[in-house]
Amino acid sequence: MTTKDSQFAKGDTLTVTIDTLATGGKALTRLDGMVIFMDRGLPGQTVEVKITKKKKRFAEAVLSKVISDAPDQITPRCGHFGTCGGCLWQNMEYSKQLEWKKRFVSDSLSRIAGAQDLEINDPIPSPDTFYYRNKMEFAFGDKQGDITVGLRRYGTHNVVDLQECYLQTEHTMEILDLVREFVNSTPALTAYDPNTRRGYLRFLVIRETKHTNQCMVQIITCKDTTNGDQQHRAIRQLGQLLQERMNVTTFIHSLRTHTSQVAYGEKTYVVLGQKSLTEVLSFENGMPSLSLASHADGFFQVNTDATARLYGTAIDLAELSGTEKVWDLYCGVGGIALSAAPNASEVFGMEITPQAIASANENAKINNIENVRFVSGDVRSALENESSKPDVVFVDPPRSGMNQEVVDLIMERTPQRIIYVSCDPATQARDIATLSALYTVTAVQPVDLFPQTAHIENIIRLDLTN
Repeated sequence: MTTKDSQFAKGDTLTVTIDTLATGGKALTRLDGMVIFMDRGLPGQTVEVKITKKKKRFAEAVLSKVISDAPDQITPRCGHFGTCGGCLWQNMEYSKQLEWKKRFVSDSLSRIAGAQDLEINDPIPSPDTFYYRNKMEFAFGDKQGDITVGLRRYGTHNVVDLQECYLQTEHTMEILDLVREFVNSTPALTAYDPNTRRGYLRFLVIRETKHTNQCMVQIITCKDTTNGDQQHRAIRQLGQLLQERMNVTTFIHSLRTHTSQVAYGEKTYVVLGQKSLTEVLSFENGMPSLSLASHADGFFQVNTDATARLYGTAIDLAELSGTEKVWDLYCGVGGIALSAAPNASEVFGMEITPQAIASANENAKINNIENVRFVSGDVRSALENESSKPDVVFVDPPRSGMNQEVVDLIMERTPQRIIYVSCDPATQARDIATLSALYTVTAVQPVDLFPQTAHIENIIRLDLTN
């Protein structure tokens, strides 16, 4: 329903009732043949929205306020909910979150891959629905002269000065509070402003292990423009304070000159402690536990115990007998490759990031696994240069999915089985549509690594069609 005629325009404010959710978590309603996508909301809520885009058959809008709650809505745990962009679904029961995530997977495969009537298994839940993240990226900001530190305000680049957060650990918030206190009491330190491109402090990244009691803090800044490197020296003092009072085991200072707002430094210096953290994955299916080291810029899944469920499920679906030659494309620090190695003849891992491959090789040594080899470089080039033929291929690409050339090269080698792990059901479905020329989907298993959000990991097994 609406308080205005359906001939609305960009900039208009409407009152509507949300009908359903679209893949990715956007809310949706229909108005006289026009679909309106909203940036957030729950089915059953009556909301006020502002139209930001209008096309022939659909419009996009941002939610301004909730007028009435959904019937099954719950009270969010965090006081920042609705303002902070870190969570989308804290006002939805976890069981309902899993139902919607399963529907997202089903809708993507049906709509994009044309895969009808597939049996989608119920999502494997995260062992923890709060305090589950092992890594958080916080940004610095400025509010009337005070330096803030937290997450981005929903839909903007402004920073919410976090006083509470339930995604990582309570220890993380203690570190955040100490950093905030220190930077505000140190005159030489200023927050970077992406609009003026001035300021020093850019990002704070906190990584914690769940089972080995390690903590890495990384400060990402601009270059020091003060006399006598006052800013850099203050950062070293902060590292010492964190080590003494917060049991931080590694402190890293990274420099970023590029203006894009990404928590990554072009130059990285280990100020205190070791260059990496080591975590232990314990599996529920009888597989031997796995120790994985990761550097500051190495990719590691953010939910440790759910990752063990993800990798264990992927290995189970592969049904390795011990004789197979296995490829692990986009292997990261080697988690899937090393999990597969005890039940494979040989394993070959490929990853574009040299630091990740260094960690993968280190992890092979840590776990005394010898039947693996890792190559750093573009996956497409690595495939073109690899002469062997795999029996089983694991792929876990970035959110954008696989490059078409990579899909073609995999199909040229005709492995008997492909285990496709993805954090985006839509791009996964796109690749499945191409692979279906030679392969049949035989299993679909979502695994939830991201409670309180609309994101879902999904594993698809494909078997070569005879």
